[in-house]
Amino acid sequence: MAKKTTTATAAAEQAGLETLAKMMRPQMAFASALIDYNLETLDFLRSRFERDKEMLEQIGKTLDPVQAASLWTEFWQRTASDYSVESSKLATALQSISQEAVRTMSEEGAALAGAVSPKA
Repeated sequence: MAKKTTTATAAAEQAGLETLAKMMRPQMAFASALIDYNLETLDFLRSRFERDKEMLEQIGKTLDPVQAASLWTEFWQRTASDYSVESSKLATALQSISQEAVRTMSEEGAALAGAVSPKA
């Protein structure tokens, strides 16, 4: 009798671990999507700040105020364009992350429902 109980306990523990894994997988996928988004944002900011620094160095070396004003104007035009492109990427990424969140909740709900519903 002890062997049946041990086998049943081991099977129940295994089922519990499988349910936990099913619930965790979507959360890990969601966290991974957020990290990817953050990495993309950091890449953008790094390149944007490098261009800001270059512009400041160029203006600092320029003796002609007309040329400096031209550099300044070009810089702001490029900056506006860069942020516009990045905003579009952000909107797309947020939509994707939102869809991932909904999918995550659905998968977790299904895993939880499977864990608490009686087996036929």
